[in-house]
Amino acid sequence: MKIWKQLPYGWKVVFAFVFFFSATLGFAYFKARDTNPNVPIEALATTPTEANSWKGHPKVVYFWATWCTVCKAYAPILEANLKFLPKETMFLSVLESEDSEEMKDVLANLSKEGKRPIYTADYRMLKEWRISAYPTTLFLNGDGKVIFADSGILSPIGFWIRSFLLRFF
Repeated sequence: MKIWKQLPYGWKVVFAFVFFFSATLGFAYFKARDTNPNVPIEALATTPTEANSWKGHPKVVYFWATWCTVCKAYAPILEANLKFLPKETMFLSVLESEDSEEMKDVLANLSKEGKRPIYTADYRMLKEWRISAYPTTLFLNGDGKVIFADSGILSPIGFWIRSFLLRFF
């Protein structure tokens, strides 16, 4: 403890950040080990050609719902986070399939704006992928294995670290 007291304040802050991000990364890694679905993520694709184009690429899969207030608050942060994605990494936005006017409006507005495609997942798919909270972000390697699983809001630094580490798994 004597060494800790002698360290400058700046180094203590650096160590705190390293400890924090290491701990969250460890939690995300061990949570992902519990996610081993029998249904591949390519089942969400609208065409076989689209599903084939996903194979072999690392993927970030973002599960959300229209009724989720945290998802709505996270939307601008997520857009900023996507700028950190490496070129070869694909981003898949997966909306909980629900029969509501809000979902229809969201899908209609996003298709008009020309944004990224949004895929819908039914209860069976969500259960298979162990989605129990929104938003949930899964980081998959090129083989489709879940490497990191996070629920809630991810910081840009945490998002970048996870997407960067995908190439090594």
